[in-house]
Amino acid sequence: MKVTYVVSMFPCWSETFILNELVNHEKAGVDLSIFSIKNCSETMVHDEAVPFINKTVYGKGYFGFKLLLSHLILLCTSPSIYASIVSKLLFLKVTDPLVKIKSLAVFWLSPTFVVAARQQKTDHLHAHFATYPALLAWIISRFTKIPFTFTAHAHDIYVNQDLLPIVCEDAAAIVTISEFNKRFIAQKVGTKYEQKTEVIHCGIDLNRFKFEVDNGKAGREAAPLNILSIGRLSGIKGFTYLIEALRLLKNESVAFDCSIIGDGPLKVELVQQVKDAGLDSVVHFLGSKKADEIPVYLKKADVFVLACATDKIEGHDGIPVVFMEAMAYGTPVIGTVISGIPELIIDGTTGFCAEPENARSLADTISRFIQCSDVQKLVANARELIEVEYNITRNSGRLRTLFQKVEGV
Repeated sequence: MKVTYVVSMFPCWSETFILNELVNHEKAGVDLSIFSIKNCSETMVHDEAVPFINKTVYGKGYFGFKLLLSHLILLCTSPSIYASIVSKLLFLKVTDPLVKIKSLAVFWLSPTFVVAARQQKTDHLHAHFATYPALLAWIISRFTKIPFTFTAHAHDIYVNQDLLPIVCEDAAAIVTISEFNKRFIAQKVGTKYEQKTEVIHCGIDLNRFKFEVDNGKAGREAAPLNILSIGRLSGIKGFTYLIEALRLLKNESVAFDCSIIGDGPLKVELVQQVKDAGLDSVVHFLGSKKADEIPVYLKKADVFVLACATDKIEGHDGIPVVFMEAMAYGTPVIGTVISGIPELIIDGTTGFCAEPENARSLADTISRFIQCSDVQKLVANARELIEVEYNITRNSGRLRTLFQKVEGV
């Protein structure tokens, strides 16, 4: 089976969940290609992503004789389909005018991918994100009759749902990463799509994560609590609340040392917050790290904390993969009760959860962890859950089964 993944941009540093699927599909013998709406603008690329770049088709820009000719060919060979797509996008009811503009831009780029899908003899299209990648898959499918599915994650459904009815209606199947998302989609587009919506969690390669029960080292004598946090320095990761929680803990004479890995638009603001809170000596910004560097930090940490929050622009997270990675290694985790995170971090069983956007709750939850009498049981439970529900081998296999099912194989 020839499967083509449709994405916004490839490679993308933060989208390891897509890369994990691609790697596993290839190991299983799937013939893969990738359609990327945008050219890659990343300064860092995961090593495992490099071999897939040669299998990636990119949008060729908005101008050029070849693109115009391709539009004319589609218009002449499939006039009714061409007209119906244009009409649907032009008269689409939107809450954000930019959605319509960007949708038309995706349509304008689409002939490049329609031609590529035909030339590559693609059997199945799978898009990641329910916005423009799913829309592009829908457009390609309309012209080629190639079935498409898509995976809905977080910002693509939480922030704006203007395109959701279009892609849900014609998708052969809908995949999403949490039960929370499945309920959310049903609320937004109606329960009629529930039967073709399947929850398949993002997953990680457990062969790369050696479980070490001793990673839960809270309560060591004569040493501060070693806290680690990893994520893009943006609103949805809640670093503002983490830093404020740390200030509260310091005032309560809790000894800790916190390392923050990542970069992003809020870095200057967060660094200033740390200085204003008098935490310069105990909170360290380490910048971005490659995937193969992260295990060293996770294994040293007594606890991994990510205070996921809601942001006006980005919405909020689904289930951050970094939680899965920490739990797989045996590093205890603390998250927040937001979206699908409680499905992974079951409070008091596989980790601890604080109230989102609540520094006091987060500080109290870190204190709860320090007082936990059986960290080893906590991390063992976490590893077991990862092995069962967040194993990339199992979950990518479920995706392949779904692809074959909708293809009638």
